[in-house]
Amino acid sequence: MPRNRFAWHLFGTAAGAGVTLMIACYWLASLGLAALADEAAFQQLTDTAVGLTEILPDLEDPAGREQFERLARGLTKRSRLTVEVLDREGRQVAGLTPDTNAGEPNDRWPEYEQLSAAALAGRSARLSRYDVASGSRMFAVAVPIGPAAVPTGVLRVLADTQGSDRVLYAALQRLLMGFLAGGALMLLVGWMIAHRVARPLGELARGVRQAVAGESVRLPTSAVGELAGIADGVTTLRTQLVERGLTIDRRDTEQEAVLDSMIEGVLAVDVRQQIVGINQAAASLLQVDIETVLRRPLQEVIRNPEIRRFVLQAIDCREPVEDDFVLADPVSRIFHGRGTALRDPSGEGGAVIVLNDVTELERLETVRRDFVANVSHELKTPVASIKGFVETLQDGAVDDPADARRFLKIVAKQADRLEAIIEDLLALSRIEQSEEAGSLPLETVWVAEVLASARASCLPRATERGQAIEIDCPADLTAEINAPLLEQAVLNLIDNAIKYGGSQQPIRVQAAEPQVTGGGAGLAISVHDAGCGIAAEHLPRLFERFYRVDRGRSRQVGGTGLGLSIVKHIVQAHGGTITVVSDPGQGSTFTLTLPPAKPPRTG
Repeated sequence: MPRNRFAWHLFGTAAGAGVTLMIACYWLASLGLAALADEAAFQQLTDTAVGLTEILPDLEDPAGREQFERLARGLTKRSRLTVEVLDREGRQVAGLTPDTNAGEPNDRWPEYEQLSAAALAGRSARLSRYDVASGSRMFAVAVPIGPAAVPTGVLRVLADTQGSDRVLYAALQRLLMGFLAGGALMLLVGWMIAHRVARPLGELARGVRQAVAGESVRLPTSAVGELAGIADGVTTLRTQLVERGLTIDRRDTEQEAVLDSMIEGVLAVDVRQQIVGINQAAASLLQVDIETVLRRPLQEVIRNPEIRRFVLQAIDCREPVEDDFVLADPVSRIFHGRGTALRDPSGEGGAVIVLNDVTELERLETVRRDFVANVSHELKTPVASIKGFVETLQDGAVDDPADARRFLKIVAKQADRLEAIIEDLLALSRIEQSEEAGSLPLETVWVAEVLASARASCLPRATERGQAIEIDCPADLTAEINAPLLEQAVLNLIDNAIKYGGSQQPIRVQAAEPQVTGGGAGLAISVHDAGCGIAAEHLPRLFERFYRVDRGRSRQVGGTGLGLSIVKHIVQAHGGTITVVSDPGQGSTFTLTLPPAKPPRTG
């Protein structure tokens, strides 16, 4: 845990410093004890030597030397001492050597002789050295005998330190044990202090982790000023981050809502052409899945080279770029794209591409141009005919009663044609307005009555061509429809069947109540003729305004080119569909299908 790591770090630092200090203290203390022991040993040897000089008898007399040795032996009974008395010439006058000290000191220790010179100079001298033979240190002291100004001889005392070393070793052991015990106590106290110091910091770290995880937690306070400052700073920072996060989330939500509500497709790519953002409209236009295309290269998602080239151009250009391109999979669609490059301070960038599906707009523009051209052409023909015959009458044909009546009859026919075109255009405009507004008035009527009324209107023209109009409709069949408009649609279909159906061939009108997907009964009305039929290549455009399969024959039979277009819009205003099935030489069947009536709203 972080708290333990800090405690161990703090404890390790303190323990290392404490152990180093204790080792240094023990080393200095051991050196001091050793020096103190050496000084005590030298002082004892010096006191012994001085004491012996004070009781020194006449060494010239053998009895005096024996008395000195006896006194010296009593003084050094328990000591391992070598005592020597030398005259000024360095000859040994008397001496006492322990039995354990074999051999002469000066044989083993050449520097031992230097003490005599110092003592003969009137001062005490001392010397220490490690003796290899005995395996211990050796101390030597020399003091002058007689007056300090003119000594009469030298007294030397030599001793080993085996006994004092044992005492010193025992003292150092006790000192070491004391230091070890003190060190253990110091480590225990140090760990307790480190643990206590680290605990608030660990609690603060745990609170910060919980705050980072999004938990609502109050950071612990501490009596330590620095930790309290950290807690207050983290609390303030957390509050600011939460507020900033809420602001960012709100902006992201608003941005997503705006992007999802846009009908334009929005595609964002980075400088490496990886998709970093896409809204639902763009996913629908490009037919991709939002969840699977993010962070993927554009080349893997969109196969169209024109779009990829446009995106690359938008990334490289500083000014917005626009272009149109076509997607042909699965159906041909036209897109208008607008791309804007993005730049940030880090040097990274990308582009935002806005896509609009202008297929329908292009189609409507094409239809508009064709409609204007067709209307102009359809109106131009009767107007030119009327103008030509009027000019002929003005040039003198009016004086010929037969020509005048014939020309006026043609003018009247062309005027009727103009009136029919204008009436169909006005009717088509009214139907389109009702279709767009969704305000078509509906009522429940008997379908057989509507079909009978349409048959009655067309029967005279059918009789002239020897065609019978057969109606197959249940007498109790009702539907919620706009009766005048549906009657006009059926009338236009019957009128087309009369014009293009074969002579002496019957026209069948059938009405039924088929089951519509989703439940409920709708209404299906079909008009069948046994005429020349329609080739398959004309069927997709059959319901366009002024579209004619055979323009010459259409004008001969008096058609305006708007009948089927009016039928289509009437059916669409009812929320239905119209279809055609036709084989050349076998006749055609037009079927309009209306959905079931919507239930009335409650509450």
